[in-house]
Amino acid sequence: MRPAISSTISCLALLLVINAFAGCARFKRAEDSSFLKPLGQDKTELNAANRSKPLDERTLCMETAKTVAAKGHANEASKLYLRAESLAPDQPPLDSELAPLLASLGQFEDSIQRYQRLTSSDPGNQDHCNNFAWTLMEARRYEEAIAEAQRGLELEPKQRRLRTTLAMIHYRRGERQLAERHFTEALGAADAFYNLALLDIDDGNLDSARQSLMRANQTPSPNPNAAKLLASLGKDLF
Repeated sequence: MRPAISSTISCLALLLVINAFAGCARFKRAEDSSFLKPLGQDKTELNAANRSKPLDERTLCMETAKTVAAKGHANEASKLYLRAESLAPDQPPLDSELAPLLASLGQFEDSIQRYQRLTSSDPGNQDHCNNFAWTLMEARRYEEAIAEAQRGLELEPKQRRLRTTLAMIHYRRGERQLAERHFTEALGAADAFYNLALLDIDDGNLDSARQSLMRANQTPSPNPNAAKLLASLGKDLF
C-alpha cells in the first residue's frame, strides 16, 4: 500500500510546516541598522522585498494541493483545494482541479457537476469533454457519456483520444460492434482488435480475447504485440 497523508491534514498545518523553513525570517527583527530603511527604497530593493513575502493561505493551499496530487494523494489534495475555495468564495471555483480528483475518489456526482460547469463555460475544450465523458462512463451513466463524447467529436471529428473513449463507453455498455467500429476508426484494425483483446483479458473473457488477437494477426499490418500476447494465452486452446 502506498503511504497516505493523514486525513486530518489541514492547510494551516501545512502553512506552519512550510513557513518554518521558508518564512521564519519574517518574524525576526534584524539586528543591524538596515532594519530601518528610508521610505525611498529603490526598485531593486522593493522587488526583492516583494519576492520574499510569504504566500497567502489560499495560494499556498493550491500549490500544496498540486504537489500532493502529483504524488498520488487524491483525497488530501481534494481537501486542500476545497479549503482554498472556501477561503475565497468570491473567486471562480477550482473545477478543473477538483473534477478529476473527485472522480478518482468515486465522488462522481460532485465531479459531474464540476465538469458540467467546465464544459458549459468552455464547450470546445477537448480535455474537459473527454474526461467528462469518461467520468460519466465510470458512473454508469452511459447514454450521457455517449452524448458528451459525440458532442466533442462533432466539434473535432478526428480527435483520436475522444473516439477511443467513445469506443470504451460502448464496450462497457456491452455494445462490442460499436466499440470495434470506433476503435478501428481511431487506431486502425490491428490495434482495434488488440485493444479489444486487452479489455477482454481485463474482464476475464479469455476466449473473446483470443478471437480478437487472431483477427488482429490476420490484418494487413498486424500489431506484433498481438502475436506475442496470443502465444502467452496458449494457441493450442483453440
